[in-house]
Amino acid sequence: MSTNNSVEHPQSPTPARGRNVDVVIVGLGPTGATAANLLGQRGISTVVVERDATIYPRQRAIASDEDAHRVWQGLGLFDEMQKTMSSDIRVHFKHGNRTFMSMQGNESRGQGVPGTAFYHQPELERVLREGIARFPTVQVLSGVEAIGLTQDTDSVTLTLRPVDGGADQTITSQYVIACDGGSSSIRKMLGIALPGKHIEEPWFDIQLRSWYDLPSEAPLDFTFISDPKRPGVDCPCPMGYHRVEFRVNKGETVEQLQTEAGLRGLLAERGINYDDVEIYRSWGYTFHIRQAEQWSTGRAFLAGDAAHIMPPFAGQGVSSGVRDVANLCWKLDAVLNAGAGSELLKSYEPERRLNVEQLTKFSLRIGGMVMLGSNAASHVRDAAFMAAAKAPLVGNWLTGIGLKPLYRLGTDGGFFAGAPARRSPRGTFIKQPWVSGADHTPVRLDTVLDNRWTWVGFPESPIPPWLAAAGVTEVKLEYSSAIATHHVPAGHYVDTERVLERQMRRSRARGVLIRPDRFIYGSDRDLSSADIDRVAASVVAGVPLTAHPS
Repeated sequence: MSTNNSVEHPQSPTPARGRNVDVVIVGLGPTGATAANLLGQRGISTVVVERDATIYPRQRAIASDEDAHRVWQGLGLFDEMQKTMSSDIRVHFKHGNRTFMSMQGNESRGQGVPGTAFYHQPELERVLREGIARFPTVQVLSGVEAIGLTQDTDSVTLTLRPVDGGADQTITSQYVIACDGGSSSIRKMLGIALPGKHIEEPWFDIQLRSWYDLPSEAPLDFTFISDPKRPGVDCPCPMGYHRVEFRVNKGETVEQLQTEAGLRGLLAERGINYDDVEIYRSWGYTFHIRQAEQWSTGRAFLAGDAAHIMPPFAGQGVSSGVRDVANLCWKLDAVLNAGAGSELLKSYEPERRLNVEQLTKFSLRIGGMVMLGSNAASHVRDAAFMAAAKAPLVGNWLTGIGLKPLYRLGTDGGFFAGAPARRSPRGTFIKQPWVSGADHTPVRLDTVLDNRWTWVGFPESPIPPWLAAAGVTEVKLEYSSAIATHHVPAGHYVDTERVLERQMRRSRARGVLIRPDRFIYGSDRDLSSADIDRVAASVVAGVPLTAHPS
C-alpha cells in the first residue's frame, strides 16, 4: 500500500438519478470506512458519500482498543495498520514530579490482539480506504454532500449536491448508515435530537512533529497531567508526531495561545523547546457528552459520533464507532442476503447503547481524576492511588485493564437465546486464542470462524442438527490433552492454552453458538426450540467471506 493520503477510489461526483443500491453510507471517517469494508466483504452493493475530496489531515483521534482491532483483523487490514501503529502503551497519571499511578495498555481480555494502539489518524484512514478498493461492490463518491432525505416502507432516497457546484442528484437505497459525525446532517434530517451537555471549560491542543521518527515497536508513555494548576495530556505518537493538550485557564484565550509567544509558553510547561519541533496544527475545543434519543428512524441508522459523543479521556470515540458498525453490518447482511426479518435491525441500539453509556461514565471518571480543582484534593487522590496500587489484588486490577468496563452487549431487546441458563455467556465475546489443527499449525480462532455463524463445541457437544441444517459452520474442539498425543482429527482444533475451555467452564457450557460479530448467541444450556426459526432466518449461506478479495 502507498503512503499517499489522497487515496483514489472509483467515484462519480454526479451519480445517476434514482440509482439503486443496497446501502448508502454518509461519511468516510474511521466509522464509515470500516462499515464500507464490512459491507464490501459481504458483497453488498454500497455507495459511500463523503464531502471532503481527501483525507482530513488533522490528527483528531489517536487511539483504538482491542474491540476495534479485532474487527479490523477480520477485515484483513490490521497487519497493515500495525506498520505505523504503536501498541506497547503505558499510561501514567502525574502530579508535579510524582507519578501516582501507571497502567499497562496492552491487555485485551483474551481477544488475541493488542489492547491499545496509538496511530496517526490520516494513516489509519488511508489503510481503511485502500481496503475499500478491494471490493467492486463499493463505490466512494467524494466531493458530494447529502442535503435531503426521504424514505418510505421500501427505500430511502438521498439528495446529493456536489460541493464545488453542479446539479443536485438523487440516490435510492434500501438502507442508510449515517457516519457523518457529531454535527450529522442525516440525524438532523431525521429529526432526531442529540441531548446532553458540554463542559464549559475550554481546552487547547497542539499537534507537533519532532525531528525524529519513533519506531512503531518502541513503547509509548501516555501521561495525564493531573495538576489542578493546569491539567492536560502528553502523548508521543507514531511517525514522529506528538500531541499535547492543555486546559485553557481563566484570563487566557485560544487566540492568545495560538501566537508564537503562547505556544512557546505552553510547550515550555512540558519541557519542550519550541525551536526543536514543528508545530503541525493547534486548535481549541470543549468536551461534549451527548447521546441521540434514538439511533434509527425507519431505514436510516446512526453510528459513531452521529449517535453518541463522549469525553475524550478514555480514547473511545473511534472504537465505539467501529463497535457500532460491526454490530449493524452483519445484521444488514442477514436481512439483505438471508431473508431475515427487519426486526433483527431493531436489536442494534439495545445491544450497543449499554456499552456506550458505560464507557461514557468510565471516561468521566478518568476526567474527574485528572481535573481535580484543589491541591489538597489532589494530594489525597495521589496518596490513595499509590496505596491501592501496592495491594496485591487491588493493585493488579487497578494497574491493568480492570477499570475499563467489560464489553458486553445489552441482552434486553438484543438478538440472543431467549431462555438463558444461570451464568449464561450470551452477549459476551468468544475469546480468541491460537488454535492448532491436524497439521499442528497455530492459527487465530477468528481465522477459523471466518465471520460466519459458527458452533464451537467440545466432543460431547456436537452441533445441534437444526443448526447444521440452517448452514451454521461447526468448529470441533479437542481438549488440550489431545496435543500431547499428537493426534488431532481432521477438522478439529486444539486450544493449547485452554482459553476456550476455561471460558466455557465458567459458564458451565460445552458448546456455544457464535454470531458473525464474535458474540455468543447462547450456549448448549440456553438454546431451545424457540431459537430454531430465529437463528435459521439470519444465517447467510454460500460463499465464505475469505473468498472475497483480501
